[in-house]
Amino acid sequence: MVREIDFHSYRNTIESFRRASYGASITHVLDEFDEQAHHFALFDRKGDVLGVTRVLRSDEVPKFEMMHESQLKDLVLPPAKLSLELSRACTVKGSAGVHLLSLCMGINDYAVKNEAEYLITKTGKHLLPLYQHFGFTTFGPPFVSDFFEDKRPIYPIMYRWTTVRKEEPEEEVLVW
Repeated sequence: MVREIDFHSYRNTIESFRRASYGASITHVLDEFDEQAHHFALFDRKGDVLGVTRVLRSDEVPKFEMMHESQLKDLVLPPAKLSLELSRACTVKGSAGVHLLSLCMGINDYAVKNEAEYLITKTGKHLLPLYQHFGFTTFGPPFVSDFFEDKRPIYPIMYRWTTVRKEEPEEEVLVW
């Protein structure tokens, strides 16, 4: 089950997951966005945490974390009532991506419930085809992150929810 968690209450857990997932490649385990972010955790039936992530909301922060990357200073989001940035997703090792998928499904539910129009995140080239399969598109050039020692290109990607509109019933026309 995915649920929102309080950053301060779960700070050590969040830090631990990030250290285990990113190791020495991450330059800042915690950053200035953590105080403003909505944090989520995936719990098992016993209440143990299997994964964590965070979400920034465009109605609460002036610029997403991604736009602070030196190579993305000019990146512009499409206009929207609400966009979300998903970042720092980490799960227990050895789950073959199942926990990450469950965590992402929980964030999808949060986005739909809050009527977000866009979800943005970033990915490496090796996962780009998977994200594209699920409907994500790139919306900027590949870049090298300022926040990680790994210098492989990362792609900014986004997903746009399309709203299903109820069609108006056709008027019945009687012909005599």
